[in-house]
Amino acid sequence: MVTTRREFIGHAAGFGVMLGAGVPLLQACGGDDDTGGGAVTDAIDDGLEPEAGPLRVYNYADYVNPDTVAAFEAQYGVTVEITTFDVDAEAITKLANGSVDVDVHNSAAPNTLDRLIAGGLLQPLNKSYLTNFSNVLPSFTSPWYDEGSTYTVPYTVFSSGIAYRSDRIDPAKVEEMGWDILWDPAHQGVTSILDDYREGISMALLRRGITDVNTTDTAQIEQAGADLAELVDLMNIKVNIEAYKDIPEGATDLAHTWSGDMLAGVWYMPEGTDASVLGWWYPPDGVGVVNNDCMAVTASAKNPVLAHLWINFLLDAANAEENFGWNGYLPPIQGLDADYLIENEYAPENLRSAVLTDDIIGKGLRFEPLDTDTDRVWEETWSRFTAG
Repeated sequence: MVTTRREFIGHAAGFGVMLGAGVPLLQACGGDDDTGGGAVTDAIDDGLEPEAGPLRVYNYADYVNPDTVAAFEAQYGVTVEITTFDVDAEAITKLANGSVDVDVHNSAAPNTLDRLIAGGLLQPLNKSYLTNFSNVLPSFTSPWYDEGSTYTVPYTVFSSGIAYRSDRIDPAKVEEMGWDILWDPAHQGVTSILDDYREGISMALLRRGITDVNTTDTAQIEQAGADLAELVDLMNIKVNIEAYKDIPEGATDLAHTWSGDMLAGVWYMPEGTDASVLGWWYPPDGVGVVNNDCMAVTASAKNPVLAHLWINFLLDAANAEENFGWNGYLPPIQGLDADYLIENEYAPENLRSAVLTDDIIGKGLRFEPLDTDTDRVWEETWSRFTAG
């Protein structure tokens, strides 16, 4: 059920190329001076009554629990209509050209948020409606991409690491080798890496100890590409976004993937196979990639009060827990830590490290926007690898 979220990330690069070859995204958002765009700076007033709805939510398919949606509808006596998109660039383009008309953007990406704001597509949040904002982990109360959480609150958070089957690969070996194990021919034909140009190249950079995952150094990017190219013959590497099921089902033994995939992978275990065979590795020094999605109210919202109430509803700890129990991606809400999730059987003990702590989130490396020329170097490097 979380496949579509994986598909989004996996195909994001392709849409980036498409948009890069056409109208610049900021211009498409109306964010340049010639088009009269610009950031919206006024939030709605305090104390307004909620609208009659329906509330219109813009999200990836299957990225919110239907029971959570039904609970919101029951509490506020409204209906919720969900419009879906496949990739971030599609979401931005459709918001910018008006082909979708929604109240809430439920999964905005931090590295393109500046375009949504500059393009006047989002409105500032009025925190008086967000009484549950205090539940958010400290790392997200004023995140790097949105100082003071002016326009957004976080929806989910996840890290990038290595998933594996511990009944086939000794966990001690994974701990000892780290990223290098993805280049170990002992696992040829049963290893995969993420089909994502930022993730894939960054993983190769981290393997060489380079922690700038937004590097503009062409030599570093091309070296990462050369390292990835070795995987073609050495490992007969799979490049996909299927680890959430391939690892549990045993089709793959070793995968570079997202933490949420392994937490969700528990539900893909074949009958008779225990989830205790799932393993997760993240750099022990805590220096790895951490990413998240965030929620915002659109500037054109016809139901802005209801939109705030929706966001507040998802920030409620009990509602966030219910939502996590269905989509597998962790909401950055206080109390939903590893001890709690393991005790309540949302996650097995062996996946404790896949549940991000505020400390890990704080140390995490982030994908920031790249300038057009640098982005093109990253994409072309990745394309050469995947064509190999």
